[in-house]
Amino acid sequence: MFFSSTRLENRLLSEVGQVRDEFTNATKEELANRVGFRCSNPACRQPTRGPQSDSSGIVNIGVAAHITAASPDGPRYDPTLTAEQRRSAENGIWLCQTDGKLVDSDAVRYTVESLRAWKVAAEQVAARELEQRLHLNPEVATVLKRMERLMPGLLAEMRQDLTDSPLRREVVLLKRRWGYGAQGNELVYYYDDHEDLDDKLQILANEHLVREITYNNVKRYTLSEKLAEYLGAP
Repeated sequence: MFFSSTRLENRLLSEVGQVRDEFTNATKEELANRVGFRCSNPACRQPTRGPQSDSSGIVNIGVAAHITAASPDGPRYDPTLTAEQRRSAENGIWLCQTDGKLVDSDAVRYTVESLRAWKVAAEQVAARELEQRLHLNPEVATVLKRMERLMPGLLAEMRQDLTDSPLRREVVLLKRRWGYGAQGNELVYYYDDHEDLDDKLQILANEHLVREITYNNVKRYTLSEKLAEYLGAP
């Protein structure tokens, strides 16, 4: 049977159960590989692949979940996406079976934004593990993984800044409307971009990953070498 590929007709067909924009096996494999076959829920990180009892079998308890649903009756469905976008890796997240069911059962709590944040954080942790940066300081590895869960966006921005300026350690917190005479050797982070920015820096300070050095009305910190090294500084 021939179906038109227009978005409207695809949506109508989906509504009567004839079309569901599923991932290909290659896309599922890509999603799993990019997080090291671990659940992307930062509170879980359950391994999802391992051996069966026999000598050759493999057990898989992971699922490639849609961030926005594969069909109109699913959670977080986005009618503006094409079928190709809906079945792409960008619209997927690798989860254990329990969390796959969880996020689809409560779309109000598990929003598109929160699932995308999980995905980014899980891929970043997998990259750090691949680079063995978590093994450089094993005594704080658990703490660093927790920081990735709590503030993935801030750590991602710090990581990029240290890629561009690997020797910088001083951090200042600003609002974009403030006038501030930067000396050019600071890493600047804005309250406008990061919710609860003061609290996040306080948590980093509590874990001895940064040290507060405020001496005027602008919050100021220095990065510890452990944190800088973890984030990619040489």
